[in-house]
Amino acid sequence: MEDLNLEALANKASEMLSVRGKRALVVGLGRFGGGVGVTRWLSQNGAEVIVTDLADADSLRDSVQQLSDLDITFHLGGHDEADLEIVDFVVVNPAVVKRKSTFFQVIEQKGIPWTTEMNLFGQRVRANVIGVTGTYGKSTTCSMLHRVLDAWTATGNGRWTKAYLGGNIGRSLLPDLPAMRPSDVVVLEMSNAQLEDLSRIEWRPDLAVITNLHPNHLDRHGGWKAYLAAKFNLVASENAATPIFLGKSLSKEALRIAQKVAPNLADRVCPFDSPNPALVLNVPGAHNRQNANLVYAVACHCGVPEGVTRSALATFRGLPHRLELVGVVAGVKYVNDSKSTSPDATLTALDCFSEPVIAIVGGIERDHPLESFAHNMVRRCKAVICTGQSGPRFARVLRESLSGEACFVEMASNLEAAVSVASVHAFRGDVVLYAPGAPSFDSYANYEKRGEHFTKLVRALID
Repeated sequence: MEDLNLEALANKASEMLSVRGKRALVVGLGRFGGGVGVTRWLSQNGAEVIVTDLADADSLRDSVQQLSDLDITFHLGGHDEADLEIVDFVVVNPAVVKRKSTFFQVIEQKGIPWTTEMNLFGQRVRANVIGVTGTYGKSTTCSMLHRVLDAWTATGNGRWTKAYLGGNIGRSLLPDLPAMRPSDVVVLEMSNAQLEDLSRIEWRPDLAVITNLHPNHLDRHGGWKAYLAAKFNLVASENAATPIFLGKSLSKEALRIAQKVAPNLADRVCPFDSPNPALVLNVPGAHNRQNANLVYAVACHCGVPEGVTRSALATFRGLPHRLELVGVVAGVKYVNDSKSTSPDATLTALDCFSEPVIAIVGGIERDHPLESFAHNMVRRCKAVICTGQSGPRFARVLRESLSGEACFVEMASNLEAAVSVASVHAFRGDVVLYAPGAPSFDSYANYEKRGEHFTKLVRALID
């Protein structure tokens, strides 16, 4: 009888979460397809879907094309409040800055139920979930951890049957829900935008990983504390994960704020030491070693045999646009680190090289303090080429910081010109490092398109 009651309760819960026959409005499709996964999932699960976006159909052509096989209504080039009169609920894309969106304010004023893709997934997932967040290194850490867990499950002797990877790393896991079992594990990358609404549901990952925390996305959240509060939604709940693994570089300030919002944080943090002997890695940089050490600690906690972990990490070769060696021209290494979207990330990339570096920086203008960045850049670089919307400010602050340093600072009109100037200054044994230190949106849809352009320019030099 007890089993039957449990089954009835499970069926009732499933019915409550069903979207079949309901009318859904997806706010934000995105040029990069950020809303494609949830839109497809809603439609394939029986919902009537309307997609709205401020961008027009031409700008969103690629994303719309991915959904061309489904019966979906598109209202693009602006939002229409009339849509809110006919829908049962709204799904808000993480790219929508809700505190600045007039349309979202209307949604709340009308009392229309709304959710997010991450919350839809969290309420339905049956597998074990390892949630990973942080300012930098999330994708690399997730990829490393998934590689380890995938290798373990492949042996047939692992704790779990199958390992999934998704979330902010670029792949919606909603379509995988029917196949996921309680014996599976999910490595889930969770951005600040995906975490800021997690407090609206009870679900939390079974294990939490926070790589590091630095000021970022402050324009979205309105300040450092609000940004941290979004990140700490991962652990700030009685239902939140235990244990919690924290990267070694978390600042005292961040930890102090975490202790205020996360119940019994100190009791839930799992301490760990660096592996001995040190891990053998194929990716450069102290930050990647920190990521790998964190993965090693999580893997040990999960029961992965040490040999499996070490072997998987030794064969990991990194992700595109993250310290990616594009090619060597006349003895000069050209490295694509387009994922460096803040000054701190650029300095982290720079620290990976002992060779003379010609750096290319610049992107969209952001109000980041640049004094420390400039001081370190002119001290370490042979030359810095500035481009993009933020190029003039970068160049000005860099020149103000020279004070006798033998660093050449120059402006370039675009990335093509910057690569050309860098190639003139580079000699055998040097590194040309593309680490912009700013987001890409002044000239590119995303950091990947920017990195692909850099790669194309370097390959033209090789040819």
